[in-house]
Amino acid sequence: MSGGKAVSWDVRGAAWWLPGLIVILAGVLLYSPFGVSLIEGRVVVVVAMLVLGASAAARWWLARRDGSSGSEPDESSDRDNARLVRAQRLLGAEAVLTVAFGVLGIAGLPMSVSTALVWVGTFFIALGICGLLAGTGRDEVLVASAALAGWQILAGVILATLPFRTGLDFTAWTIITLLITGVAMLVRGLRLTAPLPRASTLRWWRPTAITVQLIVLAVTVGWYGTIVTQAARQDAEQTRLDAFYEVPQGLSPQPPGTVIRTAPMSLPGVNGHGQRILYWSQDRNGAPAVSSGMVWTPLAEGANRPILNFAHGTVSLGAECAPSRQSGIASTMPWLNDALDRGWVVAASDYAGAAGTGDGEHYLVAADQGRDTVNAARAAHNLPGTNAGTDMLIYGVSQGGLISLAAAAQSPSYAPELHLVADAATAPASDIAGILRANPPQLLNGWAVTPFLTTQYAKVYPQLDPNALLTPQAALRNREMAGAGCAAAPFAALFARITTVPGMGDYFKGDPLADPSWRRAFEENRAPDMPSGIPVYLAQGLEDQLVPPKFTAALVDRYCSAGTPVTTQWNPGVGHDNDNEKAVAPRVIQWFADRLTNTPTPNNCGDALPATLTEH
Repeated sequence: MSGGKAVSWDVRGAAWWLPGLIVILAGVLLYSPFGVSLIEGRVVVVVAMLVLGASAAARWWLARRDGSSGSEPDESSDRDNARLVRAQRLLGAEAVLTVAFGVLGIAGLPMSVSTALVWVGTFFIALGICGLLAGTGRDEVLVASAALAGWQILAGVILATLPFRTGLDFTAWTIITLLITGVAMLVRGLRLTAPLPRASTLRWWRPTAITVQLIVLAVTVGWYGTIVTQAARQDAEQTRLDAFYEVPQGLSPQPPGTVIRTAPMSLPGVNGHGQRILYWSQDRNGAPAVSSGMVWTPLAEGANRPILNFAHGTVSLGAECAPSRQSGIASTMPWLNDALDRGWVVAASDYAGAAGTGDGEHYLVAADQGRDTVNAARAAHNLPGTNAGTDMLIYGVSQGGLISLAAAAQSPSYAPELHLVADAATAPASDIAGILRANPPQLLNGWAVTPFLTTQYAKVYPQLDPNALLTPQAALRNREMAGAGCAAAPFAALFARITTVPGMGDYFKGDPLADPSWRRAFEENRAPDMPSGIPVYLAQGLEDQLVPPKFTAALVDRYCSAGTPVTTQWNPGVGHDNDNEKAVAPRVIQWFADRLTNTPTPNNCGDALPATLTEH
């Protein structure tokens, strides 16, 4: 064919584009609430496998038909016939393999997530190898193009060796594989059914397409290599740390704040001596618990040093997510060097039950985690070499904002040996019930955060039943969501959550406060009143969508009405992220320093609220 003439229509292209449409539909179904259930999702994948098998079978039949059509034998036709026979055999093998994988999937629907990923990955590897061995040609209708077969092998390798192994990862990466495969089949089928003309104006098409494919291949391989390297490095580091966080068997409970063990801790760029600590704590009922955390001391000599007691924000429930196990945790503490340079000791609890010391922290159970925070300061005071005094400052962010307020409220009676000087909280989750009422977590924010709350509250309050609140999709995936990826993890670890969650539908069945038992539990854990005379610094980003600013404004009003001196910082254009912390850090550290020197406390009670908080 030459000039501007087009190749005639070839109806055999339907063996590509029609199954391609169905494979795309399978990917869309897997993204829907119907598909996020792991069992139903696997059924969708099996259907896609059988459709791909049907495509191979149809092309095998077409190859047999083409092979039986009579023609005068010559050397060229003999070579073509040999290629056709080889393609025919491989297409038959492809059809049989796809059906076998589908049957295997149906027989093993309850298989583990790791096995399911290997199952799907091996399927696509086998599919791609068959396509490559069958021989590829730009206009060969019966066999796969090199690009499509190569993509299937690459996607299969990624699925089978994926370092993050949750049901969410299975769903997200299988969706991507099915959609790209389906689109590639659709394009190939349409291209072969009604090929582009061979006019000279289209001579740029093939080299351009090949260049784009090579670029995509290089980027994908580089990206996945980075993921695997990061995961291997993190796994090795976490395995090395496991022994430290293992609570010794038969250990007799000791007074809260007693240090069980320590280990040196070094973080790049931190101007201080760091130690991981394991220490005794208590829950709100006085039952002993073991917590872990960090203590940092200044490089310079000093005595009777103030303790800055930090309560961290949400990090997820996995043991590896605890701040003291994260090599990059200093980036979320932009005030750390400032505090150390001022000669303060910094204590930071992981909270009891986290980091491997139990079955997960008592997330947002204010009295429990408040005690863990106070006991971290006790541990820092008891730790030889810190030269820590008894003056204590408490600072918390987000989840830790509520915990810092709870720690301050308990401190005078629970730890009278410590002298509470001041408390600061940034974007505190001060009213859980109110936040749920004002901002129902039906999509990403709720699916990404609220599972921590519902799974852990059900442990702390045995009378609570998560199934009373959750949709079937949420109930099925709730525990997995709670442990799927750390807040400080690489994007690859969070990708599955970010991409899959919007397709999972509503999180709550309806109003989460309609159940009186859950409502009482949420209300019990609102921010407590402050001890008399203790000043509070409250900071908030005005664009915060997770903890709406109006709740911090309500807290300011409540504290001011009770006579608590309140200093406020409202940050316009800032949301619920580290930018808010960076805006607050220098000012709150200076505010703490002024409280230690008895500088008169600025009091913003009576000041007008920002206009954005008074418009509604």
